[in-house]
Amino acid sequence: MNQKKMLPDSTAVLVLGILSIVLTCFFAGLPLGIIGLVLSMKGRKMYEENPDLYEGYQNLNAGFIMSIIGIALGSTYLLKTIF
Repeated sequence: MNQKKMLPDSTAVLVLGILSIVLTCFFAGLPLGIIGLVLSMKGRKMYEENPDLYEGYQNLNAGFIMSIIGIALGSTYLLKTIF
Protein backbone atom coordinates (compact mmCIF):
# COMPACT_ATOMS: atom_id res chain seq x y z
CA MET A 1 0.00 0.00 0.00
CA ASN A 2 1.06 3.54 -0.67
CA GLN A 3 1.74 5.43 2.56
CA LYS A 4 0.82 9.08 2.47
CA LYS A 5 3.27 11.54 3.99
CA MET A 6 2.21 14.41 6.18
CA LEU A 7 2.50 17.80 4.52
CA PRO A 8 5.54 19.62 5.85
CA ASP A 9 4.74 22.41 8.31
CA SER A 10 0.99 21.71 8.29
CA THR A 11 0.83 21.56 12.09
CA ALA A 12 3.10 24.60 12.40
CA VAL A 13 0.85 26.59 10.07
CA LEU A 14 -2.19 25.62 12.14
CA VAL A 15 -0.49 26.68 15.39
CA LEU A 16 0.74 29.95 13.86
CA GLY A 17 -2.77 30.69 12.57
CA ILE A 18 -4.29 30.13 16.01
CA LEU A 19 -1.60 32.20 17.73
CA SER A 20 -1.97 35.02 15.21
CA ILE A 21 -5.60 35.42 16.28
CA VAL A 22 -5.06 34.91 20.00
CA LEU A 23 -2.02 37.21 20.29
CA THR A 24 -3.41 40.07 18.21
CA CYS A 25 -3.64 42.40 21.19
CA PHE A 26 0.08 41.89 21.94
CA PHE A 27 1.13 43.03 18.43
CA ALA A 28 2.25 39.47 17.63
CA GLY A 29 -0.73 38.63 15.43
CA LEU A 30 0.55 40.37 12.32
CA PRO A 31 4.04 38.78 12.15
CA LEU A 32 2.75 35.33 13.16
CA GLY A 33 0.03 35.54 10.53
CA ILE A 34 2.53 36.50 7.84
CA ILE A 35 4.85 33.63 8.78
CA GLY A 36 1.90 31.20 8.75
CA LEU A 37 0.79 32.48 5.36
CA VAL A 38 4.25 32.10 3.83
CA LEU A 39 4.67 28.57 5.20
CA SER A 40 1.22 27.55 4.00
CA MET A 41 1.91 28.67 0.43
CA LYS A 42 4.76 26.18 0.13
CA GLY A 43 2.61 23.33 1.46
CA ARG A 44 -0.36 24.23 -0.72
CA LYS A 45 1.87 24.20 -3.80
CA MET A 46 3.24 20.76 -2.88
CA TYR A 47 -0.26 19.39 -2.30
CA GLU A 48 -1.61 20.77 -5.59
CA GLU A 49 1.22 19.12 -7.52
CA ASN A 50 0.69 15.64 -5.96
CA PRO A 51 -2.47 15.39 -3.83
CA ASP A 52 -2.23 11.59 -3.65
CA LEU A 53 1.13 11.71 -1.84
CA TYR A 54 0.21 13.92 1.11
CA GLU A 55 -2.25 14.11 3.97
CA GLY A 56 -2.90 16.89 6.45
CA TYR A 57 -4.27 19.39 3.97
CA GLN A 58 -7.15 20.17 6.34
CA ASN A 59 -4.72 21.47 8.99
CA LEU A 60 -2.83 23.46 6.38
CA ASN A 61 -6.00 25.01 4.97
CA ALA A 62 -7.38 25.86 8.42
CA GLY A 63 -4.07 27.47 9.38
CA PHE A 64 -4.05 29.40 6.10
CA ILE A 65 -7.51 30.82 6.78
CA MET A 66 -6.69 31.66 10.40
CA SER A 67 -3.45 33.34 9.31
CA ILE A 68 -5.41 35.59 6.96
CA ILE A 69 -7.82 36.42 9.80
CA GLY A 70 -4.86 37.07 12.14
CA ILE A 71 -3.26 39.40 9.58
CA ALA A 72 -6.53 41.32 9.19
CA LEU A 73 -7.03 41.61 12.95
CA GLY A 74 -3.39 42.51 13.57
CA SER A 75 -3.43 45.19 10.88
CA THR A 76 -6.66 46.64 12.24
CA TYR A 77 -5.32 46.67 15.80
CA LEU A 78 -2.04 48.28 14.66
CA LEU A 79 -3.86 51.00 12.69
CA LYS A 80 -6.23 51.62 15.61
CA THR A 81 -3.26 52.05 17.94
CA ILE A 82 -1.46 54.40 15.57
CA PHE A 83 -4.49 56.62 15.02
